[in-house]
Amino acid sequence: MLHLGTTQGSDEAELLPPGGQRLLVEWVSALGAPTEVTMGPGTKPVRQAAEWLAERYGAAARRFVIMLCREADTYVSDPDSPRRAAVRAELGRVLEERKPKVVIAHSLGSVVAYETLWHSPVELDLLVTLGSPLGMPHAFFERLSLGEGNDENKGLRPPKVRRWVNIADVGDIVALPRDLPSRFPGIDAHYEVSLGLVASHKATRYLAQPELARELGPFLPSA
Repeated sequence: MLHLGTTQGSDEAELLPPGGQRLLVEWVSALGAPTEVTMGPGTKPVRQAAEWLAERYGAAARRFVIMLCREADTYVSDPDSPRRAAVRAELGRVLEERKPKVVIAHSLGSVVAYETLWHSPVELDLLVTLGSPLGMPHAFFERLSLGEGNDENKGLRPPKVRRWVNIADVGDIVALPRDLPSRFPGIDAHYEVSLGLVASHKATRYLAQPELARELGPFLPSA
C-alpha cells in the first residue's frame, strides 16, 4: 500500500524524495555520524550519509536503509496522507475481523501498529514490537500521529493493550534508541538481544528468540 509505482530498487540516495533524504540524514545522525556528515548545502549531506553508512555498516546496510527511507517517508511524511490512513485502516480491519490476543509488529510495522491501536483501539492481551524505530528522534518519534486528542499520550501503552513487550538487537541499526522505554514508558518489558552481525534486523531471527517464546508461552496451546 506504500508502493508509489516507481522503481523501488535504486540505492542512490540522491534519488530519494526530499522527505526521504531528510529521513536518511536524521537516521545516520541517530546512529552517531559525525556532525560534518549531517550538515552542508544541497545534497551533500545525503551523499555523505549514504557513504558513511556503507563505510560503517557495509553496502548491504546502505541499500537497506535507503529502501526503508523511501517506504517510511511515504508513511510518515504527511500525518493526513490517504496512504497512511489506508494502511492503518487495513490493519484495523484485520484486527476487528480476526480478534487476536497477540500482535507482533516488526520494524516500520511497529509504527503502523502503534498508531493503529491509538486510532482504532481493540482489546489486545499482548503487543510485541521487534526492531522498532518508534523512538528514533526526528525521523519517527516526533512524527507519530495518534489521532485527535491523543498526541499528548505519545509514549504510553495504547488504551486497550494489556501488556507491551519490546525486543531490540544490540546492533540493530533500525531499533534506535535501543532503550525504547526511555521514550515509551508504556512498555512493560524490554529485552536487548544479540541476533548476530549478519542478521541484526531480520524478523525471522527476532521470532526465534527465547525471550519472545517466554512471552508467547501463555497464549500457545500446550503440547
